[in-house]
Amino acid sequence: MSNGARHGIGAVVGLVATAVLTYCLTMGAYKMSMAQRYFSATFRNYHGKELWIGAVLLIGAAIVLGLVTGSRVSPVASLIPGVLYTATGVLWIADAGWAMRNTAKKSFPNSLTLGYLNLATFGVFLLLGVALLVASVPPSRWRARTAAPRYGGPPPAPLGPPPAAGAPAPLGAPQAPAQDSPWGRPPQYGQQPPGQPQYGRSAQPGLPPAASPAPSAPPAQPPARPASGAVPFDDNDGKPSAQGGGSGEGVGEWTQMYGGDDLRRGDR
Repeated sequence: MSNGARHGIGAVVGLVATAVLTYCLTMGAYKMSMAQRYFSATFRNYHGKELWIGAVLLIGAAIVLGLVTGSRVSPVASLIPGVLYTATGVLWIADAGWAMRNTAKKSFPNSLTLGYLNLATFGVFLLLGVALLVASVPPSRWRARTAAPRYGGPPPAPLGPPPAAGAPAPLGAPQAPAQDSPWGRPPQYGQQPPGQPQYGRSAQPGLPPAASPAPSAPPAQPPARPASGAVPFDDNDGKPSAQGGGSGEGVGEWTQMYGGDDLRRGDR
């Protein structure tokens, strides 16, 4: 709905609300004044039909006031009765005699005329008129309302022509699930592709995880042969072994390396 149509409907609502509100106020005030007169004359409470009718009419007037001042209604609905009631109240303050002679017409029923005079002389119309004008001032009531986004609906369609065959989907379009994965999407980084057993786990569901294979022992290495010139030792008190032979009988390699022959010559 456009803003102009909204204000046009508000003007119609304002005219109807002014007539209904005026009738409820004047007739309700008249009925309540009758109950007040009975109490003033007899000093007894009056709970008859006139009192309840007056109370219902005043409650109806309050409901109409609440509807025309609502935030979702055009401010024209409260502006029209506000201007009329404010002008009437100011007129009764400026010149009450002229207002009574020219505004209280004899063509209206006596009940409405008496109720109107009661409200006007006590300034009720001025009070209501100013309140309705203030309710029409906020700029938020004059601006057009935009439709709020609906949550939970389908995503918006991508702009532009549909993509060609084999081209990637545009940004914002729903992605089709991958066909090469049973879960509908390719495996993420760090995950094992489907159909392949993971290391350290059983490939079949319901079985306990398989134990990791123990590392195999290194192959036995043959004993290293001593380098040339090295002297093998045995466990006989750290003395050099007699294996390997020497130059003389009963003479070890230690003696041959450090002058064993010279010693033998000296013995000779």
